[in-house]
Amino acid sequence: MAMFGPEVERTARLMNRARKVLAYGGLDGIVHRPLMHERGTFPQFVEAAEGCRMVDSTGQAYIDWVNGWGPTILGYRHPEVEAAIVDALRAGPSVSLMHPVEVEVAELLSEMIPNAEMVAFGKNGSDSLTAAARVARAVTGRELILQYGMHGFHDWFVSRLAHVRGVPGCLHGLVRSFPFNDLAALEALFEAHPGQVAAVMMEPSREQEPAPGYLQGIKDLCRKHGALWIWDEVITALRFGVGGAQTAYGISPDLSCLGKSLANGMPLSALVGRREYMQYTPSVGFGMTFRGETLSLSAARATLQVCRREPVAERLAEAGTRLRRRFEADCADLGLDWAMVGHSARISVRFGGGNGWNAESLRDLFLQECLKNGVFTNGNFLASFAHDEAAVDCTAGGVRRALETVAQAFRLGPQRLAEPVGGFPHGPKIHSARGSADRLWTEGHVLHMSGWLLLHDGPADEVHVRRPDGQLVPAAKVARPDIAGAFPHTSGAEGAGFSVSVPEALVADGTRHEVDLLVSKAGREVFSCRIVKYAVSDAGIGGPFWLGDGVLYI
Repeated sequence: MAMFGPEVERTARLMNRARKVLAYGGLDGIVHRPLMHERGTFPQFVEAAEGCRMVDSTGQAYIDWVNGWGPTILGYRHPEVEAAIVDALRAGPSVSLMHPVEVEVAELLSEMIPNAEMVAFGKNGSDSLTAAARVARAVTGRELILQYGMHGFHDWFVSRLAHVRGVPGCLHGLVRSFPFNDLAALEALFEAHPGQVAAVMMEPSREQEPAPGYLQGIKDLCRKHGALWIWDEVITALRFGVGGAQTAYGISPDLSCLGKSLANGMPLSALVGRREYMQYTPSVGFGMTFRGETLSLSAARATLQVCRREPVAERLAEAGTRLRRRFEADCADLGLDWAMVGHSARISVRFGGGNGWNAESLRDLFLQECLKNGVFTNGNFLASFAHDEAAVDCTAGGVRRALETVAQAFRLGPQRLAEPVGGFPHGPKIHSARGSADRLWTEGHVLHMSGWLLLHDGPADEVHVRRPDGQLVPAAKVARPDIAGAFPHTSGAEGAGFSVSVPEALVADGTRHEVDLLVSKAGREVFSCRIVKYAVSDAGIGGPFWLGDGVLYI
């Protein structure tokens, strides 16, 4: 059995500490994790980044296409941005009065963004989006907002999401969604709620580009019905051009919300818009302690200056176009009905299933294989100014190898997969199972284990634990309605839970407990994993994580 390497051990200890004190739930969000992974740990912590590349805490290097979830439009550690931050330290990050840099950045935005007659700063995109919703309601005296896209985590927006708890019920119904590129559907919502609509808030582009005349049609509807038109440009600002989507599409809304790339990774957002509406901002309580924080504003000033001087948006679009062409040519060659969709500076992969596979399983396999080949993506490809031709070509090569693995699995089909594909020499090679060993504990002289496990087509027929002496112990099935809620499209997901107990003396080996988990479907073993729990101090190694030796450590 492989021993802990120092980098993996340190990462595991850090992850254990994170799970104890950070209350976010899933800490990475990159993939729907399988029960294990044969690379080592999934990338958990970044310890160095420069340009378009990053190195994780185990020393693995990746070309990063997530870019901090979009903000690092110039690439990591851009010298002009770094110099601006260092220079700003002379005044300190937070001062008791406005610093001149706040005015300077607002003036730059007014010069670059067509509708930015006035500016108000926040820290997160959610801040400016919430302020925009309040301004629209203050201006119109109405409450209903029609929306398309994703607009942050504040109560006004997430009130429409059934899975988000803790939101006052009185907000439910004050936001209605409409489909993109469907002007008739939006008009029907206006007609169904006459005199009630405060604003139409939308991302001007996501997976689709606006159809000819669509944006003008929305503007006309807003004017006709007395509603404000708000654009969520938290992602598209600067990415689509120096004036964002407004310059790209040649039309301007009443208010725009900017964020992410505004300060190349430093926390800053902005609400901008027409003076007659922006003057309502003081009345809606949009004020926060760190609004004028000088380090982020100085980074924004440098970022905006670079974007005005250099062909940043053009480089992003060129990188995306080059990658898209390679990707779609490879998919056609390999028989995969996948595509890269959206504006070339904001690409998403449209995954498909078939031949017994669902799209989610193939997506997970693709993301795993991209990681294996040094490409860090969550299914989106957000280029930065640092993604040069060499980085794009290297990415395209890694993506091609990932697609070859997916195509092999697709052709075989999950039911006929005689030999595992992809991955590394040890252990399972494909995400044929998702799940978690939620708990492994001893009580008296008995070892107990509980968890859940889903195959691509639903729960297993049987789960067994194999003791070191070779004896099989059947696991009991446990109803897990929480898993059914998390995987609503997987038939029988509620039956994914299992629990099993074995005498501790039969599975203990010095400082660890060790068993094999065996999973069967239709009389055939389809998945197996060795599970090891180390008896370590409170500061010791946590899990679950994978070391590349066929073992899940807990």
